[in-house]
Amino acid sequence: MFAMFTQVFTTISVLFAALEKFAHAFSHLGTWSEETAGAFSDESRINRAAKMKALRDKTGVTQDQVPDTEQPRLVAAE
Repeated sequence: MFAMFTQVFTTISVLFAALEKFAHAFSHLGTWSEETAGAFSDESRINRAAKMKALRDKTGVTQDQVPDTEQPRLVAAE
């Protein structure tokens, strides 16, 4: 009877240890996906800025004529 309780508690502790490892792995996957999404966003922002600059250079349009929507400019209050 005592051996049975020992095995039950051992089984439960192993189950909780496995669940903890799964939770840590899931947390690492979440962190990885956030970092990957951030890197993709940064890369896309850089590519868009380069394309806008190339288009402005090609057409002769200045920054003031077509402002960049990603970086809002401060305008003096009147």
